[in-house]
Amino acid sequence: MKAILVAIFLVVSSFSSELGIDWRNNVDDAKEAAIREKKPIILFLHSRSCFYCPKIIENVLPDSKVDAFLEKNFIKLALDTSTGSDSIEEDVSDQAPPRFIVSITPAFIFMGPNEEKLARNGKKHMIIYGFWTPEQLIKWGNDALNRFHRLYGKKYGLEVDK
Repeated sequence: MKAILVAIFLVVSSFSSELGIDWRNNVDDAKEAAIREKKPIILFLHSRSCFYCPKIIENVLPDSKVDAFLEKNFIKLALDTSTGSDSIEEDVSDQAPPRFIVSITPAFIFMGPNEEKLARNGKKHMIIYGFWTPEQLIKWGNDALNRFHRLYGKKYGLEVDK
């Protein structure tokens, strides 16, 4: 059992260092932090077979403006959507639950602390697919923040613009 825990820790540590920034890899931990800090969640969905995921990891997420913006405004969660032959059965520490499996990666889902939806008046998740520049990702993030504050600001005791 101890060996399994050490292996999981090493996998989690290597993934976090691969991103170059501190991203959670457990949905429940991210939700608890989001509730505590009254922040929405940005969920980065990646896959081992994705061509653009490493480019996002290497060129966009470590960008100082992106990192500062996301750290200030979101709880950052990264999950692997690899399935079938692309998945590694022993390594499931950062595996996305079925409700977050998407057919296209990279994908970013913006949601409230309790997985509240931020698009179309709270009827579906705000999802953006594909490779985005740092400036574009920050623009999407600002849009998500505005939606979060408008739809759920009162619920979380945040100041809501009128």
